[in-house]
Amino acid sequence: MGLARCSKLYKRAALAVLLAAALFLPQSSFAGELAVSARPSWLEPHARRALTVVWEKIPPLAARLDTLSIVAKQLFEGYDVNIRIADAAPFVTLTPLTRDEWRVSLSEPSLREDASEWFSRDVEGLSEEIAPLLKDLPIDALSWADSALNERIAQIIERRLPGWSFSLVVRINGDSQTLQVSFRAEQPLVLAVTPSIFSSTLPVMFQSDLAAKLIPGMSPIIGLPVAWIAKHKDDAEKMAREFLEDRNAVSNTRSMVEITFTPHQISEVDALVNSPRFSLQISLAGYAGIKGRYPELGVMAGLNTNRWTGVDLEIYNELVIDAGEFGLTDRLGFRFPLLARGALRIGAEVEWPDGEIWYRAWIDTNRMKRPYLWWRWNHDQGHGASIGYRLNEHISVEIHYDARYKNKIGLRGILLL
Repeated sequence: MGLARCSKLYKRAALAVLLAAALFLPQSSFAGELAVSARPSWLEPHARRALTVVWEKIPPLAARLDTLSIVAKQLFEGYDVNIRIADAAPFVTLTPLTRDEWRVSLSEPSLREDASEWFSRDVEGLSEEIAPLLKDLPIDALSWADSALNERIAQIIERRLPGWSFSLVVRINGDSQTLQVSFRAEQPLVLAVTPSIFSSTLPVMFQSDLAAKLIPGMSPIIGLPVAWIAKHKDDAEKMAREFLEDRNAVSNTRSMVEITFTPHQISEVDALVNSPRFSLQISLAGYAGIKGRYPELGVMAGLNTNRWTGVDLEIYNELVIDAGEFGLTDRLGFRFPLLARGALRIGAEVEWPDGEIWYRAWIDTNRMKRPYLWWRWNHDQGHGASIGYRLNEHISVEIHYDARYKNKIGLRGILLL
C-alpha cells in the first residue's frame, strides 16, 4: 500500500514479551467469547480474529484483561482501545484517534475505443462505493488494516471487473489522503480472434473479404481478460455487428448482420450476413456414385419483392452449365419463408429447356457446421433431394438423390465461389 511496515516486526516481538510476562500476573477466568466494536465496522472481523488469537494464547493464570489491553494498544495503531466485561467476556471498543479526510482516485488503464467505454461504464460509481470504507479510518491504521481493506475492495472490484486485479497507493497531501486505485489485466487474456462469415445471399468472395477485415475490427479486445470480455459478450457482438454494417459489401446490399461471439483465449466471432433484397451465388458442384452426372457450374441471382409488395417472396433465376455435354439448364422460380429467418421455405420453379414445373422445399438454418435439406418434385420426373452438411463458408457435402438416373443415390460436393 506504499506504507512502511517495519513496525509490524516490533509489535510481534513486543507481543511475545508481554505474553511471557503475563505468566506472573494474577489469575482470571471468562466463559464468553470476545467481541469487538470498531469504526469503520468492516474492521471488526479482522480485529476480532487478531484479538481472539492473543486472548487464547494468554495463560489462564494471567491477568488476562490487563494483558489483552496492553497488547491491543500495541496492535491497533491509530485507535484508542477500551476493554470492558460484557456477558462474561471481553468487549473491546476501538475508537479512532483522528478523523482523517479521504478521497478515492481511479487510475483507469489505457484501452482502445469501445473497450475503454466499457471499462468506464463498469467503474462508474466505484469511487463512491469505496469511499464509505475509508470513513473514520485513521491513516495510521493502514499499518495493520491494509489486508482487510484490500479484501473489501477486492470484493467490490471482482463484481464489477472480473479478470482485473488492482493495486492501492496512498498519497498524502496536507490534511487529506487520497487512495489511488490502479488496475491491470490478469490471465487468461484474449490472444486472438478468429472470425467466420456465412451468407446465403452474398458471394463467398465478399464473405472472405469481410472476415479478413473483421480481424482488425475486433482488435480492441486483444490482450484483455477473458472473464471481463465474457461479461461484455453483448458489447463485443454489437461492436462486431456495427463494424460489418459499415462495410460497403453490407451497406450497399442492405444486408442484415447477426453475430455470435464466443469468448476464449482464441475467441470466435460467427457472423450471418444476409441481404433481405438481393442474393447472388456462384457454385461448382461435383458428383460421385451417380453415373451420367458431371461437374456443374451454377449461378443464381434472386430478388425479394417485400420492399415493393410487402410480401416476403423471392424471385430467382438459376443457370447451370453441365461440364459433360456443356448443356444449359435455366430455372426461373419463386420461394417464400414459412419459419423465421427462412429456416423453412417452399416454392416452385420452371426448368428449361423442357419447360417442366418443379415444386421445391428448403430446410436450412443458413449457418456453418449445420445440416440442411432440400427437396424438389415433378409429376413426370419424380423426386430429387439432398441432405447436406456445411463444413465451412466454401464447402458443403451432400447425400444426393435423383430419380432420373439409374444410380439414384450418390455424393455431391459443392464449392461456393
